[in-house]
Amino acid sequence: MILNLNAQIIWVFVNLLVLFLLMKKFLFGPVTKMLDERAKDVSATLDRAESRLAEAEQSKASSDEQLAQAQSEAARIIAAAKQRGEREYERRVAEAEQAVQRLNAQAAQQREADRAAMLADAKKQIAALVLLTTAKVSQCRLDGETDRSMLDSFLQEEAGDAL
Repeated sequence: MILNLNAQIIWVFVNLLVLFLLMKKFLFGPVTKMLDERAKDVSATLDRAESRLAEAEQSKASSDEQLAQAQSEAARIIAAAKQRGEREYERRVAEAEQAVQRLNAQAAQQREADRAAMLADAKKQIAALVLLTTAKVSQCRLDGETDRSMLDSFLQEEAGDAL
């Protein structure tokens, strides 16, 4: 009994072979086809994801470059604004200094004019006192015209001495 092949074992092998052929045709073929399609879909999805990732990285690099350009532009604008502000500040300070100098010059001129007016007024008062004193001393009464002419000549002499 080396190999005892009875009819039942042969029918089991035939049934298994038929079952295998039927499974190969109706089960393994469609399942394999479905798995191949699924593998293609997954591969396409991965390819799309990689391309989108590359686009996103490229977009990020572009955005970073634009951000760097915007920051440098903002720094340039700020520096220019600071320079304009400093120039405007210096211009206004110079204008203020000139205005102060003008006001000081005007004040000095006004003081000098006031001083000259006070001196002239004082000279007139002194001349009037001198004339009154002279009139009292000489005991003569001078008329207004004579008083004025004496006063004017006295003032002209004093003005000549002051210069």
